[in-house]
Order: sequence, then C-alpha cells, then structure tokens
Amino acid sequence: MQSIESLLATIAVKRSVGSKENDQLLSFCETYARSLGYEVQSQPVPSFTWIGSLSFLRLAEESCTVLPSPFSRSCSVRAPLVFASQPSSLQALDASSSLLVLHGRLAEKPIDDETLLDLIASTKAKAVICLTASHASTGLSPFPLIRSAGFPIPSCYAPSSLLESLFQAKEDRLVVPLQLFSETEEHAGRQLFFTLPDSKPNVLVTAALDTPLHSPGALFHASSIAAILALMGCKPKPAVAWLLSNAQAYGQLRGTAAFLQAQVPHIEQVVSLTALGCRQSRLVYQSWDSSLATDLEKLGLEATDALLPRFASELPELVLTSSNQKLLGSVRDTQLDTSACIDLQLLKDQSTTIDELLTHCGRFE
Repeated sequence: MQSIESLLATIAVKRSVGSKENDQLLSFCETYARSLGYEVQSQPVPSFTWIGSLSFLRLAEESCTVLPSPFSRSCSVRAPLVFASQPSSLQALDASSSLLVLHGRLAEKPIDDETLLDLIASTKAKAVICLTASHASTGLSPFPLIRSAGFPIPSCYAPSSLLESLFQAKEDRLVVPLQLFSETEEHAGRQLFFTLPDSKPNVLVTAALDTPLHSPGALFHASSIAAILALMGCKPKPAVAWLLSNAQAYGQLRGTAAFLQAQVPHIEQVVSLTALGCRQSRLVYQSWDSSLATDLEKLGLEATDALLPRFASELPELVLTSSNQKLLGSVRDTQLDTSACIDLQLLKDQSTTIDELLTHCGRFE
C-alpha cells in the first residue's frame, strides 16, 4: 500500500476532464483499489471539454480583445451597454436587450456564490462582459469572474482599464458588436465506485478527481483523493462505499448526475471531502441534514459557514474540509493550487480523524 505522500504526488497534476492525465489517473486508481481487494464499478460520465480563444468587441473603429469565460457558449451579438458595479444594481434589472458590463465591487474576485450567479442570470442579458483587474493571489490580469458551467448567458472577461472606453460608448449610445469564440466537445468520461465484496454500504465517501483547466488542484481535490485511497487501505468498513467523481469542476456536477443514474447499493447519506491538509488549518465540517454531525461534535470538530463545494445529490450530506478559508479561497481553481499549500502531517492527522469517524461512530459499527 502506498503512502499518502506518494499518492498525493501522483494525483496532484493537471487533470481536467478529457485530458490524458485524467484518464491515466482513473486507470491508476482502479488498479490500486483492486489491489486492496475492492470491487470496482466504472460509471460512465458523459461530459464536455471546452476550448476558448481570443474574442472581440468593437467600439466605433476600435477592436478590443476579450476572453470567453470558462465553458461560456460562443455568440455573435450587437447591443447597447448597461452597467452594474454591486449586487443591488442587479435587482429587477432587465438587460434582455443589452450587453451587461460587470465592474467595481462585483468584479473584485471570482464569483462562486450561486445566489449571485442566479441574480446575474436573471437580468437575461444578451451577454455579460466582466471587467477584472489583477487576481489577488495569482496576479492573473484580467481573471475570469464567472467560471460556472451552469451559467446560462454567454460571458467573457477583459481588463478593467476598458471601463472608461465602455462608459464613453454608452454615452455615445453605441450599439456594440461582441463576438465570442469558444468550442465544447462531448467526452465519454467515467468515474469509479468502490465497495468491499458482499458488503451493503449505506454511506458514500466521495471527492472530485478532475480539476479546472490549468490548475494542479492539490487542495481541490488531490489531497482528498489521496486520503480516500489511504483510508480504503485501513480497517475494512463494509458500511462505506467510495466514489472518485469526475466532471465536477466549473459546477458541472456531471459526476453527481452519473452516480444517481448508476445501479448502486442503497446509499442513505454522503460524506464529501474537500481541501484536506491545508496549511495552518484544523478539520471542520458543514452539515446538510446529516446525522453524522453529532459524532463530529463528540470528536471536538467545529462547524463552518464557509461556501463549500459539495456533492449535491439531494441526500443528507456532510462536508469535511480545512478551516483556513482565506488560503483556500485565494488558490481555488488557479495555478497556485499546488502541493506547497499542503501540510503533509496535518493531512495524515485529518485522515486519521476521518478514519476514526468512519470506524467508530454508531452507524458504521
């Protein structure tokens, strides 16, 4: 059985859906699980790969370069501009005949809040232009503000220095042409579901295997995958099934949908692992109607109200993560999400605590 350090080193590589690395890691994890005596179900995950290229908007005779947001659809539209700099500006805003320009407070950091994304989508804009400056952690300038695969409006991002020119275009009552070039391709992916022979598991422990484009994804979620593989080699837990989900990045949640469609034992609740082992952290949790929260309180763990990625299967769910949300938020979905963010001893300690939870709390005995 490999050490958690070795497992982490193998997994913490760029591994977006459709990439060679993603396929290779699935094969590695499948072989590893079989070597531990697990039965393996390979669940098909129909998904998409995405490629975006330099795109353009025109202001009078000037052509300005923009970049499609991850998983944005392509578009070719002409419309006047409307602006929003804070969430209150979006309330009851009808932008159905306009291009919506997001700037100021709304464009300070990537938007992961589904409520805010829904509010932007409710404007029904023809397209969204996000004006961003320098990312606080990576220095990337501009950076993608919207990065959700489920966001329904074509969107792009451009330097915040473009704001003055766009204000002038509005004052001049220009109809602005915007053309976004992006392409999605179908990909016949898969994910892995592990159970012990002749077991009847009722709890699923899961983490996402894939990463966003260009991110090594050490905290999100290589450390959690490494912990799962290490935990599978500990004391057998017949009540537990394990899932390495795929096609979850950018809010696709295609792995969740594939799991719900697969023929699996009756699962009553989910334990999701995310961002384990983050430096200067302790293990914390978030509960969505999970009966396991009581057991965590007995272990001395604290709840967090941070906005956490979750499996979102409509089953009761417990998310276990690290407490240093400032560091987690600064590297999530970026090239800075490397193994340097991980304290290996802390990752081992957190894995031990999770093993204790899965071994000794009432429903697992």
